[in-house]
Amino acid sequence: MLRVVERTLGEGAIHRDGSPLAQVGYELTLYRKWVDEGGTLVPRHFEVEGHVLAAPGVLDPLLGTASPLTLHLDDGRRVDLYLVNTDGVVTSADERGFYGRHSAG
Repeated sequence: MLRVVERTLGEGAIHRDGSPLAQVGYELTLYRKWVDEGGTLVPRHFEVEGHVLAAPGVLDPLLGTASPLTLHLDDGRRVDLYLVNTDGVVTSADERGFYGRHSAG
């Protein structure tokens, strides 16, 4: 079963292989997978789904799964994603969810 952990929206920068590619808006939902082990729910991996918001011409070169995109969220965290289509649909590239919070200032 998947349970919602967090919903977030904002503006961030998409990178691939460390290079910045585009500024986008985003609407993301973080889910946690839970499995039943002997009558006890045990937490497993995270999944992220949602949308990035930019013109299709900006998103088109970002399509594909050869190398994941890293979206730098406006709160300092990051998430690795694949862009599914030019409508901006994204899905997790791994099971980490959001990672790498940076301290402000």
